[in-house]
Amino acid sequence: MVPARNPLFTLADHTFNPLMAALVRSPLERFVRPRTVLLTYTGRRSGQRYTIPVWAKVDGETLRIAVGAASKKRWWRNLRGEGADVTVLLARQERTGHAVATGDLDSGVRVTVTLAPLAP
Repeated sequence: MVPARNPLFTLADHTFNPLMAALVRSPLERFVRPRTVLLTYTGRRSGQRYTIPVWAKVDGETLRIAVGAASKKRWWRNLRGEGADVTVLLARQERTGHAVATGDLDSGVRVTVTLAPLAP
């Protein structure tokens, strides 16, 4: 069962996240790089595509995302098990990859995104 959502998280989803997404897509993105990327995933049940800003540690072709307050967030649940294909906007360049969420609410949730190689 998913706990009730805190109104502050809903406010962030509808105000802060769109502002950060616009910043990451703009020429000003260099001020939030390399930590902030846009992650686009598909909802398991809805089939709808969602794009959210996340902080990621970039390590070559791998992104590591620690999900803070995971019990209050739902997006990472779409990436459990075998994971799912995602799109990432990193340094104003769109990349495809595969994301897998591991861990649990007690030990912490982490999402690892393995980026597909760049086309020549």
